Parts: sequence; structure tokens; C-alpha cells
Amino acid sequence: MKLKELANQLGISLESLQNFIYDFNIDIGFSMDEQFNVTEVFQQFALKNVDFLKKYAEDHAKEKTLAEIAQTINVKEEDVLKFFVSNGIPEEAAKNIKTSLSSYLIHLYIGGEYPFIDEAFPELETYANKSLVGYVDLFFYLNDMLDPFLNKDQLQTWGISKPAGIVLYGPPGSGKIFWARKMAQMIGYEFVHVFKDYLAGNLKTTKNSFSHFLSTKMQHPKTMLFIDALDELLSSTNDQKFLPENLELINTILRHTQKDVHQELLIVGSAEILNLFNDEVLAPGRFDMQIPIFPPNFDERTQLILYHLTKDLIDSSPLLAILKKNNALNKSFWEPISEQMKLFSNTMIIDFTQSLKKRLYALYRKDEKKNIELTEKILFAAFNEAKAKLTSDYLKRCAIFIVEAKQNVGQDFPHRILELESDLEFYQAKKAPINKIGFKKSNEEAEKIEASNTDNQEKDDLIV
Repeated sequence: MKLKELANQLGISLESLQNFIYDFNIDIGFSMDEQFNVTEVFQQFALKNVDFLKKYAEDHAKEKTLAEIAQTINVKEEDVLKFFVSNGIPEEAAKNIKTSLSSYLIHLYIGGEYPFIDEAFPELETYANKSLVGYVDLFFYLNDMLDPFLNKDQLQTWGISKPAGIVLYGPPGSGKIFWARKMAQMIGYEFVHVFKDYLAGNLKTTKNSFSHFLSTKMQHPKTMLFIDALDELLSSTNDQKFLPENLELINTILRHTQKDVHQELLIVGSAEILNLFNDEVLAPGRFDMQIPIFPPNFDERTQLILYHLTKDLIDSSPLLAILKKNNALNKSFWEPISEQMKLFSNTMIIDFTQSLKKRLYALYRKDEKKNIELTEKILFAAFNEAKAKLTSDYLKRCAIFIVEAKQNVGQDFPHRILELESDLEFYQAKKAPINKIGFKKSNEEAEKIEASNTDNQEKDDLIV
């Protein structure tokens, strides 16, 4: 049974069921298998709790005032107001807000508990084997957008054809290559990564070699060609595109993205800024589907730290022993650090975990008894190393992404947009630094850190 069939059986919308899974942070492995069939566990839970799911669906389907939200989740209206104010909404504007954000999601953020859900879908003890860390909402969004590839009746029943080309856009390091691979897996296409430097070298040697390459790939069914940094090749402001070889490349790509519902070659490109494309590139029949790839939110950052620290480790791993000794195999240990990683990309989180591993390994070589503590000094050093990529230019790109995502998919990802705007405001408002990682510092250390953050904030002011 597919999730859509279960939604029909329950008498609720597919979208509300997908959002329920996301809002309550239910691991995708609990709800669906690798063939996107609903698991027996989730099906039994849904049938048992159909009344709650219907209430959730009704709430999800409408815009709500503060009073309506408070009444739904049985809390004071002031508590709901504090939630929006704490997320960067001015108080006067928040008092009159009407939002499609789930009342139950807001309830979770302000301390609401749902034991019957937690018992049915407990927090995983390990993140190392997860195929998808967080991003359940984006996964379901992609599943909907890619339905023409999965459902052959879409063209006949709704007149919706497969996209000719797809652009994945987001800040540097947000995971566009990962999601391109995930999309290929979802629709059963072979993933072929075409690098930009290959294209340039290819065209210099043989004028029509890339066209021949595309034509060859079209003979193989179900192939996805992923072109990295497509915005640099097809930018409306890139003077290099007027060189004969680049012009030929552009024309070749656009010719092969002409809409043909029968072809099984899909070209997917990555971009940091959509507005750099010429309108002709994003026109219907060209790259006519644009999908945002978001930086991880607070909870996803916490999960990703654990995932990258423990992935591929064997049971006898010294690193695993150190993490266990420091009680660092649970989310609560890393939440103070994750809170400070506002707008960190996936790449920055990997940088943090790699830096931390190297520092712990260096200590382990001196003390093989594994008597190593995850001190504030070690954590803060790794944190600072990863933060080096959080430049004013990166923040500017995040600001542009937020605007573009809000325009294109604001109704689909209101919670993400809200958190991103709040995180960006953190850097723009020059807020006083708090105790960085959550550990106590000496006065001397605190003064040094405060001075360091003052310098960083002055640099970040460039984005205001």
C-alpha cells in the first residue's frame, strides 16, 4: 500500500499525512520501505489513531489566528504569541497573523507532548545506518514533484507531463548533489555526474562531442545527467557564455531539454542563485522545474552531527568508546552546539565532525586508555574551524536563497522559511554572544571569545 492509498482509506489528504510524519519527526524508516510502500507499523498506528489524524488534517488545511491555534492545542494565547515573537516576527504583526503552520507543530515547539506518538515511533538509538537524516518534508515534496515519472497516468488524467529539466538551487554546501542522487533513486534512473571542467575540455577538443554524448545517453532508458554549477554555464551575466564553444554548449543543453514526454533522458543542474539564469533557460519546455535545497534546521543539524561522527564505525572503534564515555551518543549532548550552528550548511557540519575526529585521534595517540573528555576547548576549536566558511558572502547567498525560496515555495515550507529568516536575523542584528557551546568558561576565556565574536560580527555586518 502506498501512502496515497492509506490517506484515501483514512479519508484525509495525502499532504496532511506527509506533514504529520514531518511535524512529529517520525523517521522515514518507520513509515515507508525502500519501495515507498507503507510499513505495517505505520499502517496500524494510523488506523488506531484515525480520529487524531483527522483533527490534524483539518487544522493543517486552514489558515489560523493566534486564538484558533491556542484553542486547538489548549494553551494560552500568550504562549503562541511568544513562539512567533521568538522566531523573529514583530509582536504587533504576530498578534494579527494568520498562518498555515500546523498548530500541533507549534505545540511541540513550546513544549507540548504526545506520548502515544513517541511510544509508537521511538527515537532511534543510532543514526549511523539512516538512509535519510531529517528532510522528511523535502523528501515528500520531491515525491510529489516527481510523480509524473512514477505515475504513468499523470499525463492522461491531469495533463501533467514529466519536467524537461530540473534545477536544484540552494546555498553552497547544502547537499544538491546528494539530492540529485536521491531523486535518481526515487524514480529508478541511472545517475551520471557530468562535471563542468569535463564539459569545457570536451568542447575544446571536439565541437559536437557533448551533443553526441547526450544523443548516446538518450539511447539508454532512464538516465539522469547531473550538471554541477549550471548557473555558471547558463548565467545571464556571464560574459564567458558568448565564446563560441560556450554558446555551442548552451544551445546543446537547451536543445536536449525540449519537452518530450517519451524521452527518458533527464538533465538536472545545480545552482546557487536562480535569478542569475536567463528567463529563457527556466521557460516551459526547458529547465521548467526548480527545487530548493535547504540548509539543515536545528534538529537536522543535531542528527547530522551524530550521523557523521558514527557512520561506518565498527563496534570496537575507539572513537565510539570515547563518545559513549562522554554520553555523546544522544541528541541532547549536541543540541547546544547545533543551536550555535545557525545557517550552517551540510558541508560545514561535516567539517566540524572531521575536525573533531582528528583532534580526538591526536589525543588518543597520547592516551590509548580512551580516558579522553570532550572538553569545551576541543569542541569550540572544531566549531571555530567549521565556522570559517560562514563568510559574509555565504550569508549573502543564504539571504538571496531565502527570498527566492519564499517566492517559489513559501506555502510548501513555511516552517523552514520561518527558521531560516530567524537564523539570518541572528547574524544581522549583532546579538550579544551567548555561552557558545554550553560549557562554563573562565573570565579570561570569555573575554577572548567575546572579542573574537565582535570581530566576526563586524564582518557579518556586510550583509545588512
